[in-house]
Amino acid sequence: MADTVSPERIAVIAAAARVPLPEGAAERIAKAVAPVAARMAQTDISVAFEIEPASYIVAARKGAKRD
Repeated sequence: MADTVSPERIAVIAAAARVPLPEGAAERIAKAVAPVAARMAQTDISVAFEIEPASYIVAARKGAKRD
């Protein structure tokens, strides 16, 4: 993870996702997100595969009743 979240990085990600940003929004988003991203980088957070959100549907459907 990069040490800083720049407005340019926000603008590129938004453009890739085809999300239009108003003038000055990239700067505001970068300013709001930077402290959280820095804390996450410091603590080296990792998500265990058992609790990965993408696998939730599979686990939820395993116990579901079928009609």
